[in-house]
Amino acid sequence: MRMKTRVTLTVDPKVSHRAKDVARRQGISLSALVEKLLAEASGPPPKERRTTFSQRWKGQMQLTDQTDERTARLRAKYQL
Repeated sequence: MRMKTRVTLTVDPKVSHRAKDVARRQGISLSALVEKLLAEASGPPPKERRTTFSQRWKGQMQLTDQTDERTARLRAKYQL
């Protein structure tokens, strides 16, 4: 579970009371209601791009023994 960030909002008291009533009717906290509304307003979260180990480290490591059989297999496997 991700950590939550505390946010301070300034809202008109009439709006605050109505929002608390809405949250109560939905059976959730005011914080949960605000989070839900902000999530809807901000759209879907961006897709996380996952990179493979070889993509992250390609070009970062130098292989010293170019004649080793294991090195040749790793170079072929990871397209180095």
